[in-house]
Amino acid sequence: MYTLEHNGRIIEYDIERKDVKNINLRVKADCTVAVSANNSVPKSVIDDFVSQNADRILRAIRKINRKNSNLPTFESGTRIKLLGTEYALQVNESDKNYYSIGTSKILFFVHNSEIFENREAVYNMLLYDISKRVFPKLLKECYPPFEAYCKGIPELNIKFLKAQWGNCYAGRNLITLNAKLAAYSESVIRSVIYHEYCHFVHQNHSAEYYKVLSSVMPEWKKYERELKK
Repeated sequence: MYTLEHNGRIIEYDIERKDVKNINLRVKADCTVAVSANNSVPKSVIDDFVSQNADRILRAIRKINRKNSNLPTFESGTRIKLLGTEYALQVNESDKNYYSIGTSKILFFVHNSEIFENREAVYNMLLYDISKRVFPKLLKECYPPFEAYCKGIPELNIKFLKAQWGNCYAGRNLITLNAKLAAYSESVIRSVIYHEYCHFVHQNHSAEYYKVLSSVMPEWKKYERELKK
């Protein structure tokens, strides 16, 4: 691990030697920097490359920190959301991972509960289970305005997506939704479903596309802002 000071900030970076033509740089989720370069590139050149990109690196780190500050820690006392409703979380030690939902509290039973990834895994398990129950119902409810454009109610795929709330493959009559949507209200989930259904009409984000979206969900901008938070 190497370090660089830039405007009073310390940037940590690793160097990996690869069979590549250019020097490549990536800011990872833990805010460290991964640099790859050919064996023939001197370390001094790599250091200069990192220094030249320091401002860009620090912007990326700030963005990651802002994102992480909005994420729950999944510790007892954390407020977590399920279908738009907030619940108090209680974490319990267990020999296996599972959960229980009460009227105002969600209990996580977590193996090695001190490990963040284990607590997050239980939350993801909860979101996936809820999404399998709720998403098909909402997909069916949103279908009628698009019946003429679809080959029946589209096949539904539920995944944990990194950079999308959903996507549409009109030719395959397939809609994929992000399981993390199960944290949001049904209105927000519907807005994403309508967004994907509209791609059966227009395969782009043209003005005509947004006319269709506005006709089926006039308040889509409100829900889009909520997702961007």
